[in-house]
Formats: sequence, structure tokens, C-alpha cells
Amino acid sequence: MAITSAVSDLFASIYELFASFLGAIYTIVHSFIAGIANLFAGVFHLFADVFQGVFDLVGGVGKFVAGNAVIIGLVAAAGYAYVRFTAQGQVQGQRVGAPGAGAKKVN
Repeated sequence: MAITSAVSDLFASIYELFASFLGAIYTIVHSFIAGIANLFAGVFHLFADVFQGVFDLVGGVGKFVAGNAVIIGLVAAAGYAYVRFTAQGQVQGQRVGAPGAGAKKVN
């Protein structure tokens, strides 16, 4: 019985060796494929988070503009009026004057 159990144990050990070897190969291949899949999933999550952040930023700017539309409009109107009237004032100031007060006569 000792010889048959020794041979049986030898074959069981050889079977466990091959099973362990194939299990290790399966684990390596599975972890490599899972790593690649997680890499692509991570890239997609990155783009999704970036676009969500951009939309949140644009939404925040839009809320700010909508909330302060009157003030922004008044500042824009005042700036436009300043630029418009100061430019016209300089042009009108050059045109206005008596003919003998140093202004050249243009034909």
C-alpha cells in the first residue's frame, strides 16, 4: 500500500503543479486584460469629469451673468457712452472754432 499511495501522491502533486501553473497563467492574463479595461474606463471617466467640470463652470458663469445682467448692462452702456462721447467730443472740438481763431480753411 505504501508504494501505491506514494505513486498516487506523486501524480496528485504533479496534477496540483500543473493546476497551479495554469491558475497562475490565468491570473496573469486576467489581471492584464482587467488592467487594460480599467485604463480605458478611467480615460472615459476622466473625459466625463472634465466635461462635467467645464459645463459646471459655464453654468456658473451663466448664472453670474444672469444674476448681474442689469449691472453688467449699465457698466457696458457707461463704457460705450464714454468711448462714444469722448471720441465725438475730440472730433467736434477740432471742428468747432471761429475762422480767425487758428483754424485752417479747408476747400
